[in-house]
Amino acid sequence: MKSATLMCVSACVFLILVSTGLVQGKSLLAIMSKQAETLHQGLDLASKVGDIGSNVIAFTAIASNSKSYSSGSTIQFNQLKINLGNGFNTGNYRFTAPIGGVYVFSWSLSLNSNYRGNSYLKKNGSNYHSLNCEKTYQQCGATVAMPLKKGEQVWVTSATTIYAYGTHSSFSGWKIN
Repeated sequence: MKSATLMCVSACVFLILVSTGLVQGKSLLAIMSKQAETLHQGLDLASKVGDIGSNVIAFTAIASNSKSYSSGSTIQFNQLKINLGNGFNTGNYRFTAPIGGVYVFSWSLSLNSNYRGNSYLKKNGSNYHSLNCEKTYQQCGATVAMPLKKGEQVWVTSATTIYAYGTHSSFSGWKIN
């Protein structure tokens, strides 16, 4: 279909140029035929390779509201800044790996001074990494790399009662290979 369209466009341009006397017929036809063939080969290669950027997986989500969380609660990162690969779900606040590979995750919590800010990065329900913050107003965070298989999930939970300030607390992840 694409090559037929290209040939039609090439023929129309050729007829216009010949009818206006701007070019000689045979040399232009040879040039346009070569250009159409090169374009066809490029389109064929692009269709085989696909969109190179389609393998990019990355997300950043923030908590849109300040909120108190009891121990074991999932932190509600419900507002997406970016979600390439559509791996993050704002309905359950979890990242699900669209494809297997090594991923990096980073989370940061802005905390109220009345609570210690302990949290866990969960992988399929098990604690993968912990973050422990003292009882002061502070921003604390952690970054870890982990292997994931397609369909495995990652999310952040509170390990103690915490009060996290919205828009200053975030959860990000990206695939590195």
